[in-house]
This record gives sequence, C-alpha cells and structure tokens, in this order.
Amino acid sequence: MRVTDSELSLPKPTGARVVAPYASTLWDAALAAGVPLQLAQTLWQRARVGEADVPREAYLALLQAAAQAGGASFGWTLGQHVRPTTYGVNGILVLACATLGDALVQTLRFESLVHDLGRSTFDRSGELAIYQWRNDCRHHPSAGVLAESVFSGVHTCAQWLCGQPLTGVSVEFEHPVAPTARAFIESCLGGSVHGRAPANRVIFPASMLEQTIPQANTALLPLLQQHADALLQARHPHDAGIVAQVRQRISARLGQGAVKLADVAADLALSTRTLQRRLEQAGVAFQGILDATRHELACHYLRHTTMPIAEVGSLLGFQDAPAFHHAFKSWQGQGPGQYRASLAG
Repeated sequence: MRVTDSELSLPKPTGARVVAPYASTLWDAALAAGVPLQLAQTLWQRARVGEADVPREAYLALLQAAAQAGGASFGWTLGQHVRPTTYGVNGILVLACATLGDALVQTLRFESLVHDLGRSTFDRSGELAIYQWRNDCRHHPSAGVLAESVFSGVHTCAQWLCGQPLTGVSVEFEHPVAPTARAFIESCLGGSVHGRAPANRVIFPASMLEQTIPQANTALLPLLQQHADALLQARHPHDAGIVAQVRQRISARLGQGAVKLADVAADLALSTRTLQRRLEQAGVAFQGILDATRHELACHYLRHTTMPIAEVGSLLGFQDAPAFHHAFKSWQGQGPGQYRASLAG
C-alpha cells in the first residue's frame, strides 16, 4: 500500500517524547512492513535513529504509516519485536528482579523514563491481577495500534524474562478490534480479546506474578543510582570539579545506608579534612549538597513515578518513612504525600 505524508496526522510538537531504544523498534518494524525509507525519514524528522529521544508526534506519524502498510495486525506484531533493552534503563532494571511481579512493579515505577505515550496502573484482586494502560494519544488515528503494540510488548517481554509462554490472558481494548487482528492476537495469547471496552487492560491469573525470572541479577540494582546521577547531571550541567564529583558519589551511595563525608572522601581518594577544605573553597558544605541531592530526587520520584512514598525514602537513604517525611517537609513546606496530591490536582 502506498502511503503519503499528506494522508497522515502530523500535529504540532508538544515536547512529549519516546526514548531512542523504544523508538528504534518501530523504525525497524516500519521499514520491514514496507514503509519507504524516504517517507519514514520525513515523518521521523531525522535521517537516522539511535542518538536521542524522538518527538511523540513523529513516533505516532510513523506508527500510522506502518499500520497502513503492515495491515490490521501490525500493532501486535510490533510489540513482539521488543526485548528488555528496548525499554532503556527501565528494561535493564527488570533483569535484576526475582519474579514477574517484581518486574511489573519496577516497570510502572519508571515508565515515564521510556515514553510519554501513556501511563500504567496495576491492581490485584483475589486470584486475578489487572494491568491497565491509559492511552494519552487516544485521539490520534493510530491510538488503537498504539495500545495493541504496548500490550504486545509487555506480554512479549514477560515471556522473554520467564523463558516460557504465558497463556490464559484476557485483553480488553477501548477501540474496536478488527476481526483479523483479534484472531491473530488470540492465537498469540491463548486467551480472549475484546474491543470497545471501558479501558485498555489485561486480566490474568495473579499466580503468574510469582513466576520466577531465571536470569535475575540483583547486581544490576545499582543502575538505579546511575539513573539518579544522570538526573542530577541534567539539572546541574554547569557543576564542575569537586562539587560535581561529590554530587555523583552521593547519588551512587543513596539507598545503601547513611551517606557520610568520610565515605565520600574515601571514594575520591581524599582525606576527610582535604575534602572539607576543597568544598569550603567552592563555597558549599557537604550537608548542603546531600540535602539538595535528596530533595531534587525526592521531588522527581514523587512527581514522575508511582513509587510508594516509603520506597522513595528508602531509595534516598532514609532509615524510615517518618525520617523522610520530616526532611521533605523541612525542604518543601509540606509532606511528601501532600506534595504528590497537589500535583495530581
């Protein structure tokens, strides 16, 4: 099927984005489906993929072209091409999880690091578990294809992690599902597919959450600290010298107990006294950098993830929830729960 850019939806940029590893999966699948390279490049607003985030509008435009070229089953087929690394840092982190349930929780915590296409929630009710996805692009012509690709990706990645098929899953979509697509998806799932539902969701046996991940590697958990460090570097691009080094070492130590000046000094191969003197020369204090680091990361996790407040405090190195609450209130003038609630309003 010949597709021209005049037939596609090309809205103005909004600033929303999709990370390069996730977007690259669509790029490869679109070309394989028959989208001409020149058209793909035009829609992508770039000549190649892999170096930076892709605007959400460009992602959706290419998805629409690929769906027109690839047929009714393209959305589910696209999701079958994902691997954990497709999801960037978030995908790598799931490899550190012991069970499928742990991996699902981890995925939801950092979904905002992967894309601005929608957001997930998860609930467990008795013997059933429900994964629901809010499609933030529901008014785009490719909204249905997008939802199918997201659910297919989750299912594919879960099977890859467990090393075996996961069947008996029921899927519900907000959009009407074409008969050929429904038959194809049901054959892949070993379960039922329903369209025109109130929400996009997957219903599956809760026992599936206990499925172990054979290749689980808890040594990968320090990537959480690498992520934190990347956030801090983005917020403080002009920090240099000793301040940047101390900030980096603090973020690497968060969540591993109290972060002490002596330990950071040892990391930098300095004596405690030398580090204090160099910080004084820079016009800052160690405690000030520690507090600022914790404050900024706390606000980020409360704003951009669904991580429980107690887990945020633990990740930032607080001994317990009351200690985190007290510190956050001293920084922000309100508790972490109030802060998160104010964002929702």
